[in-house]
Amino acid sequence: MSKYLTAYSIALQETLQRRATLLMDRVGGFAVVLSLYSFWSALLGGKPSFLGYTRAQMLSYVLIINMLRSMVFTGRGWLLVGEISSGRISSYLVRPLSYHGYALSLDLAQKTVHAVSAVLEIGLLAALARGEVFVPRAASSWAAFALSAAMASLIFFFLEFAVSTLAFWTSESGGPLFCFELFLQFAAGAFFPLDVLPAALRRALEATPFPYMVYFPARLLLGQISGREAAARLAAQAGWLAVAAVLSLAVWRRGLSSYAAEGG
Repeated sequence: MSKYLTAYSIALQETLQRRATLLMDRVGGFAVVLSLYSFWSALLGGKPSFLGYTRAQMLSYVLIINMLRSMVFTGRGWLLVGEISSGRISSYLVRPLSYHGYALSLDLAQKTVHAVSAVLEIGLLAALARGEVFVPRAASSWAAFALSAAMASLIFFFLEFAVSTLAFWTSESGGPLFCFELFLQFAAGAFFPLDVLPAALRRALEATPFPYMVYFPARLLLGQISGREAAARLAAQAGWLAVAAVLSLAVWRRGLSSYAAEGG
């Protein structure tokens, strides 16, 4: 465990040292959320509610998106593709560590910095909202949201890892990874609540793990899911996390077999 904590600490320092990169990442993310906030604010106009969301809940959904995008969609998939394609992955395979654990340590370091930055940005956006923000008072809502957000982050980590591992078989794996990340943000509800989609499409997406990355955690915090339904959805999210982890490990092991065969 100590080696992974060391990797986390070093990665945290490296992330903070790249101030220009961090600043541009946060400015870009802030611009997206500010645009979404302006869009929904204009769309709502003087309406008290829209699609079952009160004005405060809808605008708060946009703020929650900023936090979840920072916690969930920050990853190192492109670095893994590069390490596999260049052969640098070999230097990790001979070390006494789990590459999944090592990658997760680096991933968590990056997520920590971006999540803290997102909290500051949410404070600024909340001030711009002039009190039109829904803040849950029940401690259970915050606890359920924290648990769901943590599982959402891990689901993304394992799914992105599995897609990135395609680099073992093709040097063009960057294409599938790009398409995956682009589709994922749409399917997860990272631009708008999935309630705006046609019912059939929404039900189809709800049969996948994608809504559990943004849409479900956001609705938990907004108090739209509670009690037994919340417990059932959290159990389903845990199930998707297990599936993503098993898939990631299976693809990785299959990729290592192919990689070893090519090097033999």
